[in-house]
Amino acid sequence: MSDRTSDRDPGGMSRPPASRRPGTDPAGLAAAFALGAAGAAAAAVAGGGWAVAVPAGAGIAALVWLVSTGTSRLTGSRPGPGPGHRPAAPAGRPRDPVPQDALAWLYRATVAADRLTGHAAEVPALSEAAAYVQGAVERLHDQGQAVAVIDAEAGGPDSRALRRDQRRLAEQAAALPPGPLRSAKEASARATAERAEARSRLEELRELLLATLESTTLRMEAAADRGSVLVSLQAAGEDAAGRLDRDPLGDELEAVRAGLDKLEEITHGLLDGGGPP
Repeated sequence: MSDRTSDRDPGGMSRPPASRRPGTDPAGLAAAFALGAAGAAAAAVAGGGWAVAVPAGAGIAALVWLVSTGTSRLTGSRPGPGPGHRPAAPAGRPRDPVPQDALAWLYRATVAADRLTGHAAEVPALSEAAAYVQGAVERLHDQGQAVAVIDAEAGGPDSRALRRDQRRLAEQAAALPPGPLRSAKEASARATAERAEARSRLEELRELLLATLESTTLRMEAAADRGSVLVSLQAAGEDAAGRLDRDPLGDELEAVRAGLDKLEEITHGLLDGGGPP
């Protein structure tokens, strides 16, 4: 059996179907026209005259149309979940886009899991391993989101640029006579040094996250490769289940589990505001 490729995109999302353009709902336009006309007539009957009634009716129609458009954007343009759909982020914070360097490893992990699932369809002895790796991929996507959070939080200059600023401010402060200006420069230098230290911790966390993401994905690919060997044996007429060496495959799955635990440990450290474990 040839290796399967994933029909999911690198972020694990299925492509949503195209939706109808919001704001072009005929019913919304008809309602706006009808209510606008009614408002104009009411204003005329009340004695305002058509000079007042027509602008009033137009205002009502515009308001109704805007409400209809907004409702269409909120309801009519959001398709339901399709195959491969990953749950949306909690309402408190939308998911940040995963950067390309992390996304590449998430994509490879997804492909490896799908390969192993395909192998299990031909060699049932691989079913348990395939199910485990599929669940591991879901956890990997969740933990990979931490890289996006770091990038979102660490905007602005990197730690090296901040340290250059700190040295510049310290030198400027040292060249000044004692007084308010020198004190302000010294305070700025201290604040910049603290910011550089915090940014440096985030950079170290990011590097550690990517390295662990990489090693975990490579272990998943190794497990899929072992499945490919068994499929080849079965295609050659041999007893694949009888030839299954569970120790190497178990070692790969154990390494996957250890990598996921490490990623969770790193992300917990990120939430606690600490440095790399």
